[in-house]
Amino acid sequence: MMISLNLTYFILASSCLIVGNEFVKRKFSMPVYITRKIAHFGGAFIAFLAPLFLSQKEIIILSTIFILVLFFTRRTKLFSSIQAVDRNTFGEVFLPMGIALCALFFLPADVKSFQFGILIMGISDGLAGLIGEGFGMHYFKLFTSRKSIEGTCIFFLTSLILTFLFASEIDYRILTIPLFLTAVEFFLEYGLDNLVLPIVGAYLIHFFL
Repeated sequence: MMISLNLTYFILASSCLIVGNEFVKRKFSMPVYITRKIAHFGGAFIAFLAPLFLSQKEIIILSTIFILVLFFTRRTKLFSSIQAVDRNTFGEVFLPMGIALCALFFLPADVKSFQFGILIMGISDGLAGLIGEGFGMHYFKLFTSRKSIEGTCIFFLTSLILTFLFASEIDYRILTIPLFLTAVEFFLEYGLDNLVLPIVGAYLIHFFL
């Protein structure tokens, strides 16, 4: 199989993101919750741009490469900037998996829904995690899920803004999408938000609007 030039560029860009992030973490002793979010935001940005340059098949190939790399380096924590966490999570593996599945379900027909789902995972969930872990002071628990009020509010507000930006028309359903996504995100653990949110977000913007 021939690898296109664009796919090569995206493989290199994704590799540079992971390796560069690892260098920054080790050089400046940055906390893992920050370096994980750098990788989170960066990976989402690359995925957001991907359908403008890559085919559906190429995006799935790109994602699969990093699913395998990150899965098989988990035990060694080769990439400590995203793998050295003190909780049970597969978030770094679920992120490219969520991108691959979102591409499978929505590309090439619906780039807009794909990009919305990626931004919900990348920006809304990324900011919620960053604010919640770094500045969260007020927590609430429902069943087995425990989240910070600060992080949850950021997730809702960011999702609301993204919905306004992507919506084809403005009506009462605008609030339905961020509310539902916030509820879904609240109950997701072990990094499953990276897998589920892009797909759910893409389906909501596709079917509701």
